[in-house]
Amino acid sequence: MTDSWLPAEHGADNQNLQRRVARGVAWTIVDNWGRQLLNLLVFIVIARFLLPEEFGLVALAMVFVVLAQLFVDQGLGDAIVQRRQLTREHIDTAFWAALLLGAALTAAGFLLAEPIGQLLGEPGLGPLLSVLSLTFVMTAAGAIPMGLLQRELRFRSLALRTLFSITGGGAIGIAMAFLDYGAWALVGQQLGVAALSVVALWLASPWRPGLRFSRRHFGELFGFGANVVGSDLMYYLTRYTDNFLIGVFRTTQELGIYAVGYRILDSANALLIGISRKIAFPSLSRLQHDPERSKRAYFRLTRLSAAVVLPAYIGLALVSPELIALVFGAQWADSGPVAAVLFLVGPAFAVQGFGGALLMAAGRPDVVLRFRFINMLTTVVGFLIAVPFGILAMAISFVIRGYLMLPLQIYYQRRYAGIPGREYLARLRSPALATLVMVAVVLTVRLLVDPQVGRLPLLALEVGAGALAYPLALLVLDRDLVREMLGVASQTLPLGDRARRRLSGRASPRPPDPTAGDPESGRRDRLVDS
Repeated sequence: MTDSWLPAEHGADNQNLQRRVARGVAWTIVDNWGRQLLNLLVFIVIARFLLPEEFGLVALAMVFVVLAQLFVDQGLGDAIVQRRQLTREHIDTAFWAALLLGAALTAAGFLLAEPIGQLLGEPGLGPLLSVLSLTFVMTAAGAIPMGLLQRELRFRSLALRTLFSITGGGAIGIAMAFLDYGAWALVGQQLGVAALSVVALWLASPWRPGLRFSRRHFGELFGFGANVVGSDLMYYLTRYTDNFLIGVFRTTQELGIYAVGYRILDSANALLIGISRKIAFPSLSRLQHDPERSKRAYFRLTRLSAAVVLPAYIGLALVSPELIALVFGAQWADSGPVAAVLFLVGPAFAVQGFGGALLMAAGRPDVVLRFRFINMLTTVVGFLIAVPFGILAMAISFVIRGYLMLPLQIYYQRRYAGIPGREYLARLRSPALATLVMVAVVLTVRLLVDPQVGRLPLLALEVGAGALAYPLALLVLDRDLVREMLGVASQTLPLGDRARRRLSGRASPRPPDPTAGDPESGRRDRLVDS
């Protein structure tokens, strides 16, 4: 058994892919954790200067901005990642198609921003929307270089681009917030991140577009990309319907409170699942010719991810009210209960977190589209029922929808990707039981400690008890899983190999040279041009 979640018994080609994936995981950790931690730091600073209604106004504007951005690259970036045979005609055609549509959407944003603001009765919304529309053409300019870097598993370049753009954009946002620009500070942050991201992508990618556009090559890519866009649209409706309904039928202040609670969930999702999601699609795509290897890789990926995701989400659900009020300030205290409810969706995320990547890698974006359509319908109906009862009811509706979709997700995985449902769920048993032990310990600490001790000491005791209880319980329940987790850590984290040797009581072989076959080491100009 190898220490990577990819099976290792298929020779040098598989070992090379494992090395590249392990190296990619390390840089994806830097990318995702750097992105989220920097964003959280920037938000903590900006939140001290903004009121909930100002944040809510920008959150309402982003409902329309994100909708337009779905169509910018028409799914062509993902099509480039997935396609086995790729030519320069494919790449050039995808770039010009994305850029033209991005420019058209920017122009439409300028024209429609004011009417949208007037229609919703928010006069301050129009100017924000018109300026944010500039991000459409910026996103289009970077979509294809990003797809090429993902295809080549060049996650180092993507991570450095992320840190560069978020640091620069965050500095702009903080400076504007300090100068009392209010909601415009968040707009400045978004524009700064988008502009610097494009610059970094073009510096990292050796490819430059040629003056070629082929209808045939566009059709070959768009067949896959159209399903991606459709799936993304379903996800968008699932993700942003609540923001739209709260913004229209309630108040921007409530939207600000709800959006901040959801923002914490988004950050945790990116930190805990986003790393594996980014590596899962391109890696599983490379195994699409071998269903058995793909299934084993998927089992291991989900099992390892669940061992981290389950305790983290449930633990955050337990401590969110105290944590948010302590870190973000008293004006955001009402976001704590919203975040606590939203984090209860964690077990559902652990089960279905990589189903979309699995089906996409298997060449079934149509199934992903179908699933997201059903998911969207149930979400919209639930939100329509919940919105008259307030933002906490909206959060409860979101969690219920997550669990209702689990049986369908498991069915699609079995039918279209050959993943047996019972065997799949059985692999998640030990992380689930260890998480229950952690919950019992944290609740016991809460009952025994005097509430008068103060918010910070109580939070520290709860987090410390949970952080100690879970790994001990997992070690008792499933020692092999702990070894497997340390094995992956030994390939991605500097101290992981030392911890694994201590646990196993034996010396581990020296890992292979991680730069062998690495596309980052001196082969920057290599493109798949067959």
